[in-house]
Amino acid sequence: MMDRERFGGFASGGAVTPLPEALLEDAVPRMSDPAELAVTLYAVRLLQRTRRYPRLAAVDALRSERALVETLASLCPERGVDVAFADGLEAAVGRGTLLRGEQHGAEGGPRTVIALNSADGRRAMAREARACGFDGTVAAAGPGARAAGVFQLYEDAIGPVPPALAEELAAAEAEVPGEWLAEAFSEAAARNARSWSYVRTIIERWQREGRGDAVADGRASAYEQLVRR
Repeated sequence: MMDRERFGGFASGGAVTPLPEALLEDAVPRMSDPAELAVTLYAVRLLQRTRRYPRLAAVDALRSERALVETLASLCPERGVDVAFADGLEAAVGRGTLLRGEQHGAEGGPRTVIALNSADGRRAMAREARACGFDGTVAAAGPGARAAGVFQLYEDAIGPVPPALAEELAAAEAEVPGEWLAEAFSEAAARNARSWSYVRTIIERWQREGRGDAVADGRASAYEQLVRR
């Protein structure tokens, strides 16, 4: 065996990187490729160190992390760093721990960026989709991991999205099932109530009482009292 230098221990008061509990409990035990584990952990660290919002990080910045390069070289010597990094990132995106997309309008031209697959990460992706022309290819599994369909729904049912509503719509898409959003916009359009406040109230009512046939059970009249703007 190769001699390994013994780790000297953790310094008191040293920097700490918080790790999501679900990552350690659900994702890591299912990882069989050390490249995926390494890329995921260093991606979390890079994103946690990002102080500005939204928390997006360039893939090139992650690839240039010296500690990650050394880790991949040690764990995956047969593949080489470039191949191991590509494999690890693809596995992380496929598993759904990371989101990946192309950010346009960035200095120096388009760049590939990543975010954590969390509510904040999904909102960040959706916000960039509207503000910066982000091609939000959210290649991830699980709730909320979908393209920014809420903006298309809004435009089809109501019209151009006001900039002031972009963040609220992005948050709704991250938290509300896509089927609910589509049906709520359809319901609003059918009643010629073409406003986000109307759509939002439909969704809030479904969240309180369960989704049902509002017309058939006589609840439609409640919607007619909404302020339309």
